[in-house]
Amino acid sequence: MAALTFASGGVASGFGVPLLITVACGGAAFGARLALLLAAIASLAVLGQEVAVALTRSGEPGPVAAGLLGMLLFATAISVQRANSRLRGAQQREAVHADAAAQLQQLNELIIQRMLTGIVVVDQSGRIELINAAAVGLLGGHQPQRPLAPRQFLSISPALLRLYQRWKAYPWLQAPTFAAGGTEIQASFASLDQRDSRRTLIFLEDNRASAQRAQQLKLASLGGLTAGIAHEIRNPLGAISHAAQLLGESGTTDASVQRLAEIIIRHSERLNQIVENVLQLSRQKPAEVARFDLKSWLQKFIAELAEHSDGSAVIEVDTSGPALLVEFDPSQLNQVLTNLIDNALRHSAEHSGARWATLELGTDAASGRPWLDVRDCGAGIGAVAQKRLFEPFFTTSHTGTGLGLYISRELCAMNRATLEYRADAQATPPGACFRIGFAHPDRVLDQRPRTTET
Repeated sequence: MAALTFASGGVASGFGVPLLITVACGGAAFGARLALLLAAIASLAVLGQEVAVALTRSGEPGPVAAGLLGMLLFATAISVQRANSRLRGAQQREAVHADAAAQLQQLNELIIQRMLTGIVVVDQSGRIELINAAAVGLLGGHQPQRPLAPRQFLSISPALLRLYQRWKAYPWLQAPTFAAGGTEIQASFASLDQRDSRRTLIFLEDNRASAQRAQQLKLASLGGLTAGIAHEIRNPLGAISHAAQLLGESGTTDASVQRLAEIIIRHSERLNQIVENVLQLSRQKPAEVARFDLKSWLQKFIAELAEHSDGSAVIEVDTSGPALLVEFDPSQLNQVLTNLIDNALRHSAEHSGARWATLELGTDAASGRPWLDVRDCGAGIGAVAQKRLFEPFFTTSHTGTGLGLYISRELCAMNRATLEYRADAQATPPGACFRIGFAHPDRVLDQRPRTTET
């Protein structure tokens, strides 16, 4: 470019201006020092060609124009270099922000996947865009016919789809609970407006955890009241029972007096048992959940039960096969099973004359939750009685208190388990069947400390 300027007659010809472009490109491509060096070389080339013009052509040199052009070259180099530095700094900051945003997105995705609350995001057409592990577990887990994954439609869960459509039509109504995978689930919906698309955020929560907390609060509030009432009842009850015993031992030969004394004693004992059950319910401690093999535990339980029985009871259970892990308070499970087996033996004896019960174990294919059935060979339970089966003080026996099944169900609820009656007319032998549905051992719903039994 300097040679072209020289050939054209010097700086005055205007051919030195394109040097500005060369210096500007150098300032953009190189660092500060190299940009200034390039401007210095260009300035020297301009001054050199002016000197050459003056010597060879006997013309008047243009030192002022050459100096101005050299200053302009330096100014261009410095300006472009500073602009380039600011641009590079902005690019670096943008890269840092993009990296931070990517890390934050990964963190959010990890948090969502590890949340105990189920999260589902669907688009306007009902297609799933995001679903976390908790939601998959609550809705019954992955199955070949209904994979719970993004890009699938919400129709793979018909119950949830109905609630979603109900919410879209009536967003102010609270969604009722629904059952999926053997679990009672509470769903709530929130709208996400993003540009032209409309997405919906669905929260899924296991209703058993909320019911359990409510039940604990209820028992805590009733504890003091029931303890006081029970104490006031037991004092006069003890006096009545003691007086009846003295009357029976008084030596009287009147048969009617003896019979009335026996009636008083028998009903006093029954009333005392009701008081004991109420006190036991109000004093229930929080469940000390442990993880253990149900089959090994049942072997020990049946052996201990046989030691305290008269030998007439027959309890069948198959504990062969692989281990079946459950989470439950062992002492409370002992109490629940003792009550269920006692009921089974009594009803079997009343109907068939044999004290018989059988225990069956398995895992639910849809939810993966372990279960334990207690069956008898009694007459079964009628449809009317089934509706009130777990109500307190409801009993079909003249000697029962009506609290055994109620307490058993409450204990199961404290351990995030369920207790239900299963009617099966095709069962052999016929009779009643009560199923304990344990919580899935690998789907933790709360953070209570756990122990592992061996």
